[in-house]
Formats: sequence, C-alpha cells, structure tokens
Amino acid sequence: MLDNYRRILSYPGALAFAASGLLSRTPMAMYNIAFILMVQIQYNSYEMAGRIAAVGVVVWALQTVPTARLVDRLGQRRAMIPLTALFVVGTTSGVLVAMTHGPEWALWISTAVASVSGPLGSLTRARWSHLLRDDREIHTAFSLEGSLDEILFIAGPALVTVLATAVWAPLGLIVAVVCNIIGISILLSQTKTEPPPRKELGGESLGWRIPGAVVAAAFIALGLGLVFGAFDLSTVAFADEAGHKAISGVLLGIISGGSFCGGLIYGARHWKSALWKRTVVFAAFITLGFAALSIAPNIYVFALIGFFAGATIAPTMTNTDTVVQRVVERGQITEGLAWLRIGIGIGVAVGAWAAGWLIENQGARSGLYFAAGAAALTALIAVSVIPWLKRGTDREPHTSIEEEPLALPVERPIA
Repeated sequence: MLDNYRRILSYPGALAFAASGLLSRTPMAMYNIAFILMVQIQYNSYEMAGRIAAVGVVVWALQTVPTARLVDRLGQRRAMIPLTALFVVGTTSGVLVAMTHGPEWALWISTAVASVSGPLGSLTRARWSHLLRDDREIHTAFSLEGSLDEILFIAGPALVTVLATAVWAPLGLIVAVVCNIIGISILLSQTKTEPPPRKELGGESLGWRIPGAVVAAAFIALGLGLVFGAFDLSTVAFADEAGHKAISGVLLGIISGGSFCGGLIYGARHWKSALWKRTVVFAAFITLGFAALSIAPNIYVFALIGFFAGATIAPTMTNTDTVVQRVVERGQITEGLAWLRIGIGIGVAVGAWAAGWLIENQGARSGLYFAAGAAALTALIAVSVIPWLKRGTDREPHTSIEEEPLALPVERPIA
C-alpha cells in the first residue's frame, strides 16, 4: 500500500500540491470549534455560540454549489483568490467584534462573510484527477487525501482548544486563517497542475438536472450533518461539565483518529459488495456508535467509545461521495459533491442550533442524546432511499473506478 502512495507522489508537482492543499484546508478542522470556543468564552453562552455557528453553516451550504461552479468555470486561481479574501475579511471582523463584546448580529454578518470560502476540500482532488489517468492511481490518491483530512481533524480541535482556553480566546481562529493563507497561496501558485477551466474541456454543469441517487446521498448527508453539528457542541459541553473543558478538543481528536483508521482500512480494500448495501450498513454502524457515546458515564469511557464510533464516519462519508462519483460525469464531480455539502451544511446548522438550546436548558447529555437520535435518523433515511441508491449505482461508473471506495473529502463546514 505504501508503494502505491510513493508512486503517485513521485509525479511532478504532486507532493507540492498535496502538502499545500492540506495546509489550505486547516480551517475545515479548526474553524468551527475555534469560533464556538471564542464566543462561549467571551459571551458565556453555548446557545449563542450554536446560533452563530448555525448561521455560518447555512451560508456555507448556500455558497457551496455556486462557488464550485465558479471554480470549474474560471479555474482555481481566478476563483479562489477573491473567495479567500472574503474568508480572511469575515474572520478578522468576527474576532474584532467578539473581543470588543459587540452585538450578536455583527457576529452573524462576520461569520456569514467568512463562510463564502469556496470548495476547499475539492481543489486537490481535482488536481489529482487532472494529473492521473490510471483508475487505481486515482483511487490511491483520493484515499491519501481522505486520510490527510483526518490528520487535520485529529490535531486541529486539540490545538484550537489549547490555544483558546489556555492562551487567548481567538488564537485558534487566527492560526487557522494564517495556515489557510499560506497553503492556498502556495497551491494556487502551482499553475502546471491546475485543471483547465471547464469550457476548455467541454461539457456543462449539472444545473438542476440532479440524478436521483445524488439527491438520496444528499439526504443521508443531511442526517450526518445533524450528527456533526450536535456532537461537536455537545462534546465541548460534556467535557466542561466534567471539569475538563481543556480536553474537549482532545476528545474530538480521538474520534477523528478513529475515523482516520476506519477510512484508511476501508479505502485500502477492494470491496465486492454492492455500494448501496455498504451505504446502508455503515449508516447503521453510525447509529450504534453514537448511541453508545450518548450514555458514556465519564470522559474516559467517552474517549474509548469515541474512537470506535469515529471509525464509522469516514467510511459512511466515503460511500455517499462514491455514489456521486458513480452517477455524474468526471467534469461534474466537484459540483455533484457540492450538493452533498449542502445537505451536511443544513444538517450541521440545525444540529448545532438544537444542541445549543438543549445544552443551555437541559445540559450536555441532552445534546448527546440528540446526536444519537440524528444518527438513527441517518440510518432510517439510508434505508428509505435504497431504491434510488440501487438504481443509480448499479450502472457502470463514468470514471471507470470499479467497486473501489474513494476516500473523497470528509468535509465539514468551516463556520
């Protein structure tokens, strides 16, 4: 397996854009918890933090498809420079408002602007697809990208928690912005590996002609978003109530560590079972994992269960992403994935808002119960959309990657 990774990284420019792309995606792992911690510390309200995070996620979801189309149409460099500027301006204004105890509506505006950040998780995937022609090498490259994402989610939350609680409330946000600026600048400077604009390749966008299987996967993603939105906030509150708020990021990192291992093992195997079956089975596994987490008696048991519950996340996300890969044209994959991100974004917004209210009024355990219920809903959705999943994925994939799960971006909203 390591030989396969070494082979793809030996292509001209591959190692450089993989490394810079990873750095540019730092906000995916750090921004959400950094913003929640900053607001909670400055205003002493989980409910307010949940509301503001929800606003950002809604805007993030709404911008996902338009900015993905913009990147496809104009190219990465021309589209991402102004989008990165919006992210920096929005984040900077949010920090200034929070540190001066400004009004909540000003934080809503700031996080909304910062959320128009473009498809960070898809930029390097598009470069791999442009650089490689062998299907098995593309599979290896996407598996590598998915594993690198989970490294961010292992280290990012823990680092943010330490910076925000032990050093300075907005420092986690500032570090995320600096890493993004450095990473995206290096990535966009590598023009030789940048995919050409779609007009040079021919083809057209999906528009509103969205395949049924993509819609089905988007509804599953919505359920996953509910889980993510509620769980992140509930984990911080759970650790806080236990008197260990500073390790909330460590707990989230352990869960991401489980996701990293689960995704790496899942992506390394060539599965013979039908994709729709794996999608349903892993949605059920998520339900079991988060149900067990909701009744963990203390943070130590929580951490242990969290690792195994986390192992179900990356495979489930990989399955929904692979559904898109199966049913859309190669030049439409970024846009197709954007519809899944909308589902996740809406789910995270609702989940964070609901969990914030529950935590504020009934404690952290109620937020964990909500996350477990959302996981059960995800499994129910997966079962209910089996006909669409089966009909769409039974056809031959346009990109000719047969029965191999792609470790496509396990992308979380950055605000």
